[in-house]
Formats: sequence, structure tokens, C-alpha cells
Amino acid sequence: MAAEKLTTGRLIQILVVMAALIAAFIWRTFDYSDSTNVFQCEMSSGGCQFTVNGTQVEVLAKKQSDKSVLLVVNSAINPSSLYVNRGSVKTKIDVRNIEVTENNRAYLYALSDNVKYRAGDKLTLIIDRDQIEINF
Repeated sequence: MAAEKLTTGRLIQILVVMAALIAAFIWRTFDYSDSTNVFQCEMSSGGCQFTVNGTQVEVLAKKQSDKSVLLVVNSAINPSSLYVNRGSVKTKIDVRNIEVTENNRAYLYALSDNVKYRAGDKLTLIIDRDQIEINF
């Protein structure tokens, strides 16, 4: 490409584009907010309730006849995922069933024998951009 002379019009165009980019970066810097909330849920008290984006979420643990644990999440918002955290290793638990109730849905997660939760392990439930740390 041949070198061209910098004209007044070209200089104004470059300055306008740079001003727009600088304004966008400044606006995003001041407008940024990390709205991720981390809730603590102690299952020893039978369950917990909290509010995510203005909707009520309830987490319960039910023991099954085969001694496995069924984690029930009553929520109008679909949970993104559920993980068992063991140090730096995360194991994903898939939804077993979804039961539709009058206002909410009950998302059922089966914590089977291959998903053992030991002392120090935590379950992390992600709903929208919020995290719920579940301790047994």
C-alpha cells in the first residue's frame, strides 16, 4: 500500500474513532458491577431458602429408601448446574427429574453412591449468575 498524505479529513476521522473507543472503555469501566452473589446453605438445619433475582429458591435434601440423598431445588429459575467440589476437582451432577408445581419447578438431583460427599466437600449450585454453597 502506498503511503498517503495525512489530510485534515483523515485526521478528524481518526480522532473521532479514538474518542468513541476511549469513551466506550471509560463507560464500561465505571458501569461494571460483579453481581454474582454467593449464598451459604447448611443442610443440617433441614434446608434453606433465599432470593435470587427477586424469586424465592428453596433447597431441600431428602433421604431415599435406598439410603441415597435426593437434592430438591424448588425454583422458578432453571439451575444452570450442580457440582461437587473436592479441592480443585469439580464433578458435575445432572438433573434426574423435573417436577412442575403450581408456581415453581422442582429440580431433582440424585446424589448416588458414586457421588460421595465427605467432610470438606461442598456442593455448588449455580442459578443464573448466583452461587449457592451447600454444606451437609
